[in-house]
Amino acid sequence: MTMVLLAVPFALWMAVRVGRADPCGAVTTHLLDLFESERALRGDPWQLEPSHRAPSRPLTPEQAHWEMQRHRTCGTDLCPMKHAAFWTLVDAGQTIPDPRASRIV
Repeated sequence: MTMVLLAVPFALWMAVRVGRADPCGAVTTHLLDLFESERALRGDPWQLEPSHRAPSRPLTPEQAHWEMQRHRTCGTDLCPMKHAAFWTLVDAGQTIPDPRASRIV
């Protein structure tokens, strides 16, 4: 999905820049149809991504470090797994939170 989001604008920009843009809009319509069908298949992204759920058991500092790397693109305010990993590292003394940080998600 990420590659599509990056490739599509670039391809459209190149088509316009080179002067071969689709005058009828067929390419754009086709891409919008693809996005809509993909969105319908995905449904709720959190449902398809169980790795973002809060851990069922407390993490060890080693597990927390690994989860922080794995969820590096997530925010601690939106990803329960990264939130738990972050505060595990704080409790272990391996990181210092910003004074404005909150333990409540």
